[in-house]
Amino acid sequence: MKMSKKLLSLVLAATMTLGMGAAAFAADGDGVTPSPIATSKMVKELTVAEGVVPPTDFTFSFTAVKSDTASVADHPEIGVKTITVAQDDTTKTLYKGEIALSDLFTIDSFPHAGEYVYTVKETTEGYENKTEGDVKKTLVVDDTEYTVRVYVKNGEEGLEFAGVTVAKPKAEGEGEDKVDPTNDGFKFSNKYEEEIVPADDGAVLTVTKTISGAYADKTKTFPITVELTIPEVNDAATAVELAADSKGTLNGTTVSAELTNDESIKFSKLPAGTTFVVKETQDSLYKSKTTGYVKVKDTAYVAGDVNKVGEGPVTKAGNEVTIENNREDVIPTGILINNLPYFLLVVFAFAGVAYMQMKKRRV
Repeated sequence: MKMSKKLLSLVLAATMTLGMGAAAFAADGDGVTPSPIATSKMVKELTVAEGVVPPTDFTFSFTAVKSDTASVADHPEIGVKTITVAQDDTTKTLYKGEIALSDLFTIDSFPHAGEYVYTVKETTEGYENKTEGDVKKTLVVDDTEYTVRVYVKNGEEGLEFAGVTVAKPKAEGEGEDKVDPTNDGFKFSNKYEEEIVPADDGAVLTVTKTISGAYADKTKTFPITVELTIPEVNDAATAVELAADSKGTLNGTTVSAELTNDESIKFSKLPAGTTFVVKETQDSLYKSKTTGYVKVKDTAYVAGDVNKVGEGPVTKAGNEVTIENNREDVIPTGILINNLPYFLLVVFAFAGVAYMQMKKRRV
């Protein structure tokens, strides 16, 4: 009987010890197993348009929160931390960076075992939306506030990490959703947009029709369309506008127009990173030639094909494309006037040969 009581006491003691350990290192008492701090990280992602160079340094604040086992004064001060992003190797529109939690929290900075709680937010200082030169810059900052809980326990050789949990508020505003800090769950996602400020003529992009030639009809119209591809980071429904003096009808991201001599399609609003294609319905009596350029990082891309103009994303104002339709000749009875002298030479040659043949027969 005495052995049974001792055994029972040992079992109860072991049960209490395990229960206390579970309570100490489970997140909010919900039984969530903490992730290893050695493989946990905080991630920053930034989505941009192709051809746009975004800011690369982003800062985050860590604020200590009192827990049942650690006062605010006991919390090691983390302060403001910076993550630098770089272009992802797999895409031109995603920038990414991260910081290991083991670089933020060092075991020597904790005074005793317990649960240490921090709220983490992205700071907005230095991110003011502004216009510089011919570009209006807008950074959409991720306002998610995460709660990080660091668990410290007594080990054989002193304090050691028991793990870390990360959570964010639920969408409906009640409670928390746990995220996986070892698999990009602890992540802040931003969008960076640039809108091109129009040039002095009020246009970001101008497509102009010219008609030339001695026999060209300068009242004739040519059907032209401009097809835009708007970067995914921008809202296509509000990203495009035509200038007040522009010809054509805007339908989503396509403009259709009937242009005659010296008439233009003018875009007064376009996001940086836009690409475009200009198409014209050809007339066989006219020779068509396209000239123009699209500025991409100060490099001029010359357009040579009337059915494909815009070999790069637009990142600056002052983009101009001109489609010239030329007609120098008329064709009475199918003969070009400019070729008449050569035609007459051929006729006289045939006449001469026929005359010689007839003369030989008479002889």
